[in-house]
Amino acid sequence: MDEAMDGDAVCQQLQDNAYDLILLDIRMPGKSGLEIMAWLKETGIDSQVIIMSGHSDYRIVRQAFKLGACDYLKKPYDVDDLIQAVGDKVLERRQSRSRATTDWSNPLKGELFRRTLDHLPELVFLLDERKCFKYLNHKVESLTGLPAEELIGQPLSRLVHEDHIAKLPLFFERAEAGEPITQEIKLKTHSGGVGHKDFDIILTSTLEVNTALTQATFSPEDPPFLGIARDITERKQALELMEFRASHDSLTDLPNRNLFMDRLRLAVSQARRNRQKFAVFFIDLDNFKAINDAYGHGIGDQLLQKVASGLKHCLREGDTLARYGGDEFMALLPSLDEKKDAATVARKLLTSLEAPFRFEGCDLGISIGTSIGIALYPENGDEAETLIERADMAMYAVKREKKNDFRFYS
Repeated sequence: MDEAMDGDAVCQQLQDNAYDLILLDIRMPGKSGLEIMAWLKETGIDSQVIIMSGHSDYRIVRQAFKLGACDYLKKPYDVDDLIQAVGDKVLERRQSRSRATTDWSNPLKGELFRRTLDHLPELVFLLDERKCFKYLNHKVESLTGLPAEELIGQPLSRLVHEDHIAKLPLFFERAEAGEPITQEIKLKTHSGGVGHKDFDIILTSTLEVNTALTQATFSPEDPPFLGIARDITERKQALELMEFRASHDSLTDLPNRNLFMDRLRLAVSQARRNRQKFAVFFIDLDNFKAINDAYGHGIGDQLLQKVASGLKHCLREGDTLARYGGDEFMALLPSLDEKKDAATVARKLLTSLEAPFRFEGCDLGISIGTSIGIALYPENGDEAETLIERADMAMYAVKREKKNDFRFYS
């Protein structure tokens, strides 16, 4: 191991001796580390170089890697890290010499590498300094409907759905800082019309890849950004379906009891803060058990679906209709100004069930009524559970008296 204290002495020693590895400071008297690396490249001296610097200027470090550096240590460095880095590079050097005695080509270079990338299930791409495509594997066509040749020279934003364009600046900022980042981004698709798919995109600088892989994959002349996009559309749809099923009734697709309670508690909180009124309806079908027993569960399930559809069409877009259990439904009507508005909605709900329901395989039309109890916030309670309890009490009062009607809690 030899040592030189300035750039000129380094060059002299490199002319006089052959070295497997050079530890080179970016800043030194005489020639700078970058100047020495440029000189090494010009003279064809074959030595691995680990650069060391007390500065973390991304541009300087990137320039060093472009000139052939194989690793980077920031001063002050840990001695163990230095020993590890030197040991790794010496071992790689010996392995490289061993491979050179065979006829094997580096599988990560050239045409074989590109063919390998084309068979990956992910979209792999390189971006230049302008964030424009320099390379895309052929997977881009099956995923987006656009051939790679059409996208070369186009910005990444050409593929990104307009809803997610705003994510790109921070995405690139973190990648430029040497921080590999994964972001969920929608990409536009052009197969059978314009649409979109959801992707997890990993974006990193090729500088970081070079550091990690000792330039086995990318050459110093490569563009600064490497991206890998994985289609997560089906996975996301499956997760969304699971989440939907966890919060909705499987028969009617209405919100279930848990989701209704969440929305009711939120409505209480908002109404309390904004001093608003709202209504809770407890809706129970009359004589449903008798119909279910007489016609069977298949007809009973179809009846519940038709009732749910009819009730839902009577409500506003911001209202919530939920299946609370069995033949019970709940409705939440936020922002009601007057008690008479709740009465108007209740009459519409009753009217929607007046006509007999008809079913395939059943000759008779089936009529069903419903009893509705109504509780008002804050008049009848200021907690979710209290409002449900009092709407339930009002509903049972209707059932005791005449059924197929509505009543306010009092």
